[in-house]
Amino acid sequence: MKSPLKSRLLSLTIAGILGTSILTAETVLAENVQETLSLVPVQGVSPAEARVMSRSAVQVLREIANARSAIHRKDIKKAKINLEEAIIIIDILKSEQPTAIVSDNIFIAKQHLDYESSEEVSNDLVPIEESLTEIEDFVPVEKARVHTKAAKKYLKNKDKKGAKVELDAAAAALIYTEVDLPLASTEKNVNAALQALNNKKLKQADKLLNQAEDGVRFMSSAIEAPINQAQKNLGQASKDYAAKDYNATKADLAKAGAWVDKAASSKDKRTKKEANKLKKELTAAQKKVEKKGSNLQSTLDRLWAHSKALAEYETEKATASWDKLRGNSKAKLNLIDAKLYLSYAESAQFMKGTSSEVSSELNKSSDYLKQAGKTADKKLSKKIQALNKKLIFLKKDINDHSVKAHKHYELVKGDFRKTIHDI
Repeated sequence: MKSPLKSRLLSLTIAGILGTSILTAETVLAENVQETLSLVPVQGVSPAEARVMSRSAVQVLREIANARSAIHRKDIKKAKINLEEAIIIIDILKSEQPTAIVSDNIFIAKQHLDYESSEEVSNDLVPIEESLTEIEDFVPVEKARVHTKAAKKYLKNKDKKGAKVELDAAAAALIYTEVDLPLASTEKNVNAALQALNNKKLKQADKLLNQAEDGVRFMSSAIEAPINQAQKNLGQASKDYAAKDYNATKADLAKAGAWVDKAASSKDKRTKKEANKLKKELTAAQKKVEKKGSNLQSTLDRLWAHSKALAEYETEKATASWDKLRGNSKAKLNLIDAKLYLSYAESAQFMKGTSSEVSSELNKSSDYLKQAGKTADKKLSKKIQALNKKLIFLKKDINDHSVKAHKHYELVKGDFRKTIHDI
């Protein structure tokens, strides 16, 4: 690998490139009122960062294309070299994602378990918690926090083995969908292709690399995805409305609407359906922006939440289409649908939706979860059963709008996210 390429890649900040906008969630609690989320977007991606991401993805794509060319020439040795270089680039991209610093701090704590006292290792949990706080506005961290706290309890009881298990679980729980899924899917397919080459299965390796190319193309174009652009504009609309800048809010909503229209032309039926529903809700909000007595804050926040859920759905659905050669593909698609409606239920429960809306979305999630169970293998089926039990628990608390209840939703979504990620 040439050093100039490494230098360019190391300057890349994935959080800024694929996140499109980083949002700060401020929890507002009022007496006898539902919890709402005030979204405050900060600096979005710059054109320069987008270009760097595109160039880096092309470097991975080039190595995969070279490997496929070598395979067709039956030059296995050259194909392996190309794929090893592709993996190096992927590893560099992974090291630049927002969860990397947390993972590094967890790794350090685990290493210290081998030769430092439990009391000393407990001090390593402080930077882990601090780094989780730094990324909590745009990466789900509740699941990782639960495991970190459990590790602290084990260390207090001088149980290093238990602490290590929890730290491993904390690292595994850190999943930033917009970044992790495309990278993980591409990496899995490249590694599987390498294994196929080792077994002299050239056709299988070529098919796997064809899927890997799809993942790379997605990474290079994710910043331009219509629903991601809509999410960015809806986040800005929420911020401008909170500042009572209604003209800016209308402009933000108009831009978001244009992007949602493009999302509605998607070939994916679910994306098309949900984008059309989002556009209907967005149009209704546009008409109320300047009406006296109207309070659209929770409505705008909910529109943003729906666009975010749909953006995650698109990423997850894309990875599922690249992974057709692996088992449980049908179950994965149903799990992705189940997670989408779980996210909708969450936004309804904590952004002033009705109890019937919450119940309806949870029922849809449950239905898709059951469908997933019908085609899953034995190992995945057990995970799906566990997820279903957690959904049943959520259904019992649809009128609970507390911070504790909201955190519980985040934990359950984290379970869904990891299950999808691991398939």
